[in-house]
Amino acid sequence: MASGGRGSLATWRRQALRRIAAGRRSTLAFIARLPESEILRPRTQDRWSVKDVLAHLMTCDEETARRFRLIARAQGSRIHWFESMADADRFNSRSVAGARKLGLPALLRRMERAHADVIEGLERLPIEALRDPSHQYPVVEWLPAPGWSHEQEHLGEIRAWWRSQRRVRA
Repeated sequence: MASGGRGSLATWRRQALRRIAAGRRSTLAFIARLPESEILRPRTQDRWSVKDVLAHLMTCDEETARRFRLIARAQGSRIHWFESMADADRFNSRSVAGARKLGLPALLRRMERAHADVIEGLERLPIEALRDPSHQYPVVEWLPAPGWSHEQEHLGEIRAWWRSQRRVRA
């Protein structure tokens, strides 16, 4: 992680931007290989479909972009942080349910916009904002989860499910 100086924070941001972009490229490249019927099939990812997982990642991006906008306006204190897994689960349930009405092409377009907003928001933040001590959680501490590690976990689960489906069909 960044040690706190401007140079190290600039390096951290460049690496974060690369990780965020690479993670999304990997997800979309893998999803593009799946038949749409499998993306839409209910309950393949616990209670969710692959499409639901994509909606979840999209709404996480939308929330991350919203947080960046608040930080940029010096309103980081208005960020809602999940107090518990139950709090996060409620957010996830509401956001995925709200996105179910979208068709897959519309969801992918909205996901692309949200991802672009995350990239742009991170690029535009003043470098000092990445480790601002006045924030409850500095960006360098919270961004890795919604930025890339969370997506990698979901992609790993989708890949494992797809491998198991291919073995069943073989």
